[in-house]
Amino acid sequence: MSQVIAVAFQENGRLHYLDVGTLKVTVGDWVLYPTPDGDEVARCVWGPEEVRDVDPVAPRCAGLADHKQVRRAAENRVQREQDLEVVREVVAEHHLEMDLLAVDIVEPEPGSRVVAIYYRSAHRVDFRALVPDLAGRLRCRVDMRQVTGRNPARITGGVGVCGRDLCCTTFLDEPEAIGMRLAAEQGFSSNPLAVTGACGKLMCCLRYEHPYYTDFNAVAPAVGQTVETPSGTGRVVGHDAPSQSVQVAVEGRTVSCPLASVCTTAVRRRSREDRS
Repeated sequence: MSQVIAVAFQENGRLHYLDVGTLKVTVGDWVLYPTPDGDEVARCVWGPEEVRDVDPVAPRCAGLADHKQVRRAAENRVQREQDLEVVREVVAEHHLEMDLLAVDIVEPEPGSRVVAIYYRSAHRVDFRALVPDLAGRLRCRVDMRQVTGRNPARITGGVGVCGRDLCCTTFLDEPEAIGMRLAAEQGFSSNPLAVTGACGKLMCCLRYEHPYYTDFNAVAPAVGQTVETPSGTGRVVGHDAPSQSVQVAVEGRTVSCPLASVCTTAVRRRSREDRS
């Protein structure tokens, strides 16, 4: 039996899980989250909760953060904003085709500072003049880190077409591969742009909404099938899984009918045969 908490590095940021073991932590406490670049200060926003099987991906909490570490983290947040402005100015001066996503401050050793610059670019970028210039203005070592795939959207954040924060910046830890088959089964094969996310790839929600559409398609009459509705006999011309309804062409007009009110002619024929 172990205790797990959820932490966030910034307000309303993506949740990360920590195994705190026997450490006493309450919501609002600042804790140390282990990363490849060293321990980072994060705030507990949920838990702790006892679990039997700890997620093998959840790292062990490095302990509570003291006042000095919390103050240092706040200073770094301000410094990152200032460094980002400097980097933008220098990149513009060098006329480089790259999109700056974020700047992070890494302190591998006490007294040393490295500025990690995350960027996106469709082409190879020549940093031979940029990096020395940045190192001189920032007075530290510079580490350029290219970000590809869905990760740019995870770093910058944003709002999806649903009006909510992007899934990858809130609760979704590792996005899974998504193919056009999922879009086709949900009726978006003719317009893939309708299900393209902020990252330029198919929306992650296609993956975890897929079972809902599968269950609907298993009981709904197929497109082109003749059915009987309260408005008369017609042919199915479309599905609307979220509203649990189908569109039926009846006497030259299209009506939307709840799935429960639609009866296929085959089902009706079998019902008559069973009664006879």
